[in-house]
Amino acid sequence: MRYILCQPAINRFKWELEVCITRLQKLGVRDIVLLFTQGDNSIPEYFEDMGAEVHVYNDSDRDKSYIPAVKPYLWMKYLEENSDRENGSYFYMDSDVLLRDTPDVKPTAKTWYASDCTSYIGNDYIDSKDPELIEKMCHAIGIDSHLIRKSKPIAGAQWVIKNPSYEYWKKVYEDSITLYKLLSESQTDIQKWTAEMWSQLWNVYHFGIDVQTHEDLEFSWPTDNIEAYYNKKIYHNAGVQKSDKDLFFKGQYVNRTPFQDDLSFVNHEKASYEYVKAIREVLDMAKYEVIAGFRDKNDDKEYFVGDRYPKPANKKVEEARIKELTSSDNNAGKPLIKEVES
Repeated sequence: MRYILCQPAINRFKWELEVCITRLQKLGVRDIVLLFTQGDNSIPEYFEDMGAEVHVYNDSDRDKSYIPAVKPYLWMKYLEENSDRENGSYFYMDSDVLLRDTPDVKPTAKTWYASDCTSYIGNDYIDSKDPELIEKMCHAIGIDSHLIRKSKPIAGAQWVIKNPSYEYWKKVYEDSITLYKLLSESQTDIQKWTAEMWSQLWNVYHFGIDVQTHEDLEFSWPTDNIEAYYNKKIYHNAGVQKSDKDLFFKGQYVNRTPFQDDLSFVNHEKASYEYVKAIREVLDMAKYEVIAGFRDKNDDKEYFVGDRYPKPANKKVEEARIKELTSSDNNAGKPLIKEVES
C-alpha cells in the first residue's frame, strides 16, 4: 500500500506534511509518495531527506481557477509519467490528516473505499439546494444522472483505491473545474469548493467501479470530544474557526510553523489536543537544539536560536559534523547546537 499526498510546493503545506509523515513513519508506514507542483524546490528536497518518494511536476498548463483541482492534476501527471503506477493500492490522503492507527482496508480493482461524507456531498444535500442540480451537474460533465441517483454516492475525503487509471484522473481533473464553474454560477448557496469531491466520486461509478464506505475510514474532528479521537483511526484537522480560542487553529500558520509556539491553551478534553501532541512528536524526534543561529554549509538550510537540528529531525548527519557543531571547532568559533535534554 502506497500512501500518497498531492499539493503545491509551498510553505503552507510543509509543516502539515511533516506532522503527517512523522506520524505515518511512527506507525511503521514507509511507502510514502508526495506529488508536488513546482514551487519552492527546498520543500520536496526536505521530504526526500525524510525518506519519502517525491515527484515534482511543471503545472504551467494547469487551469488555476480552482485550487483543489491541483490534486487530480498531479495524479494525472504521476500516472502519465509511468503507466506501471496504475497497478497497485493507494491510501490517498490530505496533509491535514493525522492517523491514530493504520486503517485495515483492502480495495479491489472493482471496489474502492472512502470516508462517509453524507452530510456534505450526498444526493440529499445537493437536492436541498436545487432538486434539479444533480441533473445539471451530470449533464455538464457527461455522466449519467440516473447512475448517480441510483448509486446514492456518499463517499469522499480519504480514499483507499486500487489500479487507478490515467484516464480516470484526467477526467476527474477536467470535470472538477467544470463543476466548480457551474456551481459558482448557480443561484444556490451550495458548497462549491467541494466540486473536486463530486468529480472524483461520481467518476468512480462512471468508470464502472463501486464505492463503499468503511468504518476504518471514519474520522474525528478537532471540535469533537477526545473520546471521538480514540474511537476513530483518522483525525481531520479542519473545521476550527479563529473564534475557537481553546482549539488549535491551523489558519494561523499559513506563513509560519507552530513548532515553537506555546500551545498549552488547547483544551485537553478536545480532539484538537491530540493534534498538538502530534506537533510535539516532530519536536521530540530532534536530538539537538540550536543555541546560535547559523546557515548549514552542507545543505544551505538556515537555523535560528531555538530551532531543532537537523531538519528534518530524522535526517542522517555524519558524526564528524555533529562534533563540529557542538564544539568550537567551526567557523563561528563557538558551539552552535546542544543535545536536547530528555
